[in-house]
Amino acid sequence: MSCRAELPVVLERWRRFRRALKAGDQPAMDVVIAALERNGPATFGSLDDPLEAAALAVLLEFAREA
Repeated sequence: MSCRAELPVVLERWRRFRRALKAGDQPAMDVVIAALERNGPATFGSLDDPLEAAALAVLLEFAREA
């Protein structure tokens, strides 16, 4: 069973975490959140573990950019 319903929960948790960061670190977290927003639907629809899906979504985006 996929964890698709968990994506909005993870995104909201990461956005709260972003607000707690120092101002200089917030742009980097914006990049991470954007990567999850772009790739999350595919990974969250395919995997059972929300942490694995989130990590894979972000790593996929970073690998594309490399």
